[in-house]
Amino acid sequence: MRARLSSFLVIGGLFVALVPRCGGDTATVDGGVDGSINPNDGAIGNDGSNPPSDGSTPPSDGSTPSDGSTTTDAAGPSCTSDQNCAQPTPYCDTQDDQCVQCLSDTNCGNGRHCSTNHTCVQCTSDSQCGGNTPYCDPVGACVQCLTQTNCPQNQTCDTQDGYRCVNTCTTNQQCNGMTPVCNTQDGYCVQCLASTDCTNSPTGHVCNTTTDHCVECLQNSDCTTAQRPKCNTNDNFCVQCLQNSDCPNNQTCSAQGVCI
Repeated sequence: MRARLSSFLVIGGLFVALVPRCGGDTATVDGGVDGSINPNDGAIGNDGSNPPSDGSTPPSDGSTPSDGSTTTDAAGPSCTSDQNCAQPTPYCDTQDDQCVQCLSDTNCGNGRHCSTNHTCVQCTSDSQCGGNTPYCDPVGACVQCLTQTNCPQNQTCDTQDGYRCVNTCTTNQQCNGMTPVCNTQDGYCVQCLASTDCTNSPTGHVCNTTTDHCVECLQNSDCTTAQRPKCNTNDNFCVQCLQNSDCPNNQTCSAQGVCI
């Protein structure tokens, strides 16, 4: 919520505004002799602190900034205009006083669209999809199916793995190739239901039972080489580091999980 100017003073030829803060206190905003107000003076962030004037987001937990993918939180620092914002959230949503990735489709390139949570995505409705992926899924990607009725006979929609049409099954004998195991609960073939199903898998020897995929790791103990002892649980790959403290000799951890 924006601060509202409640009273004014002229002190030593300077224009001074008293701005109410949460809890009833006031903050002064100095202006020039012509009565103009410096928008950076007294600006209040979400936690009552002064946000950076360049619109960048101050780090809160040392995590790596998002790259703007569809699964990214589109909210940036607080703002009153685009001048308070910067990449990757260069636009000010003045309804929520928050820097966001987009306000309309014109803010998104490469044929992407602005979603209701102000993120640039592939689609926001089925009409923006076509060909072999005619449906728009909940995160804004064009996919093959959303429900079983979108798939041919003897197939169903795998909503855990990219909304794909997959063969239905009741036993493992009906499955083969990269999906040799029958998930009898959901009625379709998957890559794994347990890590024992991943023994010969080229993608990893641990079963992610959320996606029924064979992956390299779910936790650090799954990473058994000294060169890559940490598990990046975002993509289930073993990496050299997750944070700077994992690196020797004052090296830093890159976004790719390598000490440099």
